[in-house]
Amino acid sequence: MTTENSAFDQFLKNRHFLGLDGMRCIAIIAVIWHHSSPPKLLPIMGRGFLGVDLFFVLSGFLISTLLIREKAATGKISLGNFWMRRALRLIPAYYAVLLALVAAYVILKPGSEETRAIVSGFPIYAFYLSNWVHPGAPNLGPTWSLATEEQFYLVWPLIEAFGTPIISTAAIFAGLIVNQIINFGGLDGAIGAVTGWAPVDHPEVLQTTFTPILLGVGLAHLLNQRASFAFMRRIAGFPYAGAAYAALSVALISLPASDISGILRLSIHLSFSLFVAAVILTPHGAAARFLEHRPIAFIGKVSYGIYLYHMFALHAAAVIVRKSGIPTTPATFIIGAMIAVAVSAASFYLLEKRFLDLRKRFRPVVTITQ
Repeated sequence: MTTENSAFDQFLKNRHFLGLDGMRCIAIIAVIWHHSSPPKLLPIMGRGFLGVDLFFVLSGFLISTLLIREKAATGKISLGNFWMRRALRLIPAYYAVLLALVAAYVILKPGSEETRAIVSGFPIYAFYLSNWVHPGAPNLGPTWSLATEEQFYLVWPLIEAFGTPIISTAAIFAGLIVNQIINFGGLDGAIGAVTGWAPVDHPEVLQTTFTPILLGVGLAHLLNQRASFAFMRRIAGFPYAGAAYAALSVALISLPASDISGILRLSIHLSFSLFVAAVILTPHGAAARFLEHRPIAFIGKVSYGIYLYHMFALHAAAVIVRKSGIPTTPATFIIGAMIAVAVSAASFYLLEKRFLDLRKRFRPVVTITQ
């Protein structure tokens, strides 16, 4: 019991979780691979989009941990400060990309179909609604996940701020149940009757996008309570737990299936959550140490910018590859990833960091490195 208590007390003191930037690196590399039009010789080669789900688990855990600890320390959550910190982190680079893209198409391709799509769809992108409606503007398809996260940042802090632990737990389970009914196709008929959409045409918000976020939220609640921390330590704090759950995640992603919705998608989300838990609970383990290697952690640190810029980088890489005559897929992926990392590093230090420094004015009593 003494060991459990000391481990929990140390967890509560922890302001930086080793390995999580490295996990972001894995997630963003998977996304870049997915968008580089890779060959699908093996099932795992066509499932890079699951990198977004790993991002969601991390986001749910980190944001909820911050909110839980602030409320425990002060008895309340400063919603204004929280939203300002999120805005300063996310909006500058996002709007820089959005406005630059609009200007480029209006100037260089006036009257084109792409220009009409981006101009008419600007309010959708500007107000983070592209997980409900995607106007089809070039290079902005991935913004659906940013919209999903923004909606989470707006709604969930209200539940943490004004709800009791019972209400928060009920909200997590309610959200998971609804999302899994959708995941298992339980509402396909009703959605089709109302909208005429086939399941493949559902907007992102009507898929499983909130399940990994809510699992991350649930993980935060489990780890920030003494009794449930002990339980999680038993199932995810054993030696080499990080490597074990990483291997489980890879194995599940590698299973052959034409449609990964249903039990397979849920199993992948659960394995991601256990992987995150294991890395957090075994900070000196092999997985965390590997993920803390400087190049890996750095890519994770600038992964938000990479996500914003990688579609443009892949287009540039495709042009380079086409003109050079080298094999397409691996070269496009490698060159695109290199361009995306370089541009994102410049964006981080020249643009984003200026706004990140302003977050000190809105710092909570309890902080964690995100």
